[in-house]
Amino acid sequence: MLERELAAGPLAHTIVRPGFVYGGPATTSLSGQWFAAAEAGKPVFYGDTSKHYSWVHVDDLADAYVRILDNPAAVDGEVFVIADDQRLRALDVQRVAVRAAGYTGEITLEPAEAGGMMQVAADQDELVSSAKAHRLLGWRPRHFSFTDNPVQHYRAWKADRTSA
Repeated sequence: MLERELAAGPLAHTIVRPGFVYGGPATTSLSGQWFAAAEAGKPVFYGDTSKHYSWVHVDDLADAYVRILDNPAAVDGEVFVIADDQRLRALDVQRVAVRAAGYTGEITLEPAEAGGMMQVAADQDELVSSAKAHRLLGWRPRHFSFTDNPVQHYRAWKADRTSA
């Protein structure tokens, strides 16, 4: 609805829809929530254990924005989905995240409703293609996958929390 209003109006615009963001301080990301739950000793996975998500590293997302801002007129009115090419099962990514945070126990499984509205909304495959960003922006993710270096992502999240 809002995108249609924007498109119908006089303002130049480009819409960016990122996958699930990870990396850096991860203050509001799902990976950050998983790290915090692991440290508390209470990781919970909500919903369908077979769902898959598309992910994007925060630095790769920033690179996409820079590419858009380098020539905004060329992408006026365009919509870009920004994510890496992985098709990882969310539960597998959570397992990697909690292990990186030092948790060795089991992850509790709960229905999506137990996690609230956001968990219910995300209780499905959330897979996207960034082919348009590859083609029009020349964008390619430099970070292959969250699972390639989860300890680095955990340390970045932890450093931000201890510096506050």
